[in-house]
Amino acid sequence: MVEYLRAGTILAATTTLVHDVLSPRNAVIGGLHLLTDGHWLWYSDLAHYVERHHVALDPRFVAHARGNHWTAPLVSNADLLAMEVKLFG
Repeated sequence: MVEYLRAGTILAATTTLVHDVLSPRNAVIGGLHLLTDGHWLWYSDLAHYVERHHVALDPRFVAHARGNHWTAPLVSNADLLAMEVKLFG
């Protein structure tokens, strides 16, 4: 599941650094990006929380990833643009 989350297509990227809010050290874990598999959206730090803190995911999302054989599909540029217009106007 962690690899599926990391393999999502970037829909939007930022220069914002993300800190691990569940760790006492509050260490930086990376940059903040919005990822997609063409159906679901998630932030790039989600993989960290699933891997390190065993955060539970929506069972519908897990079933969707399983249905994709744990491989996030590539999302076409046209589909990304359509999603961008829907989300950001």
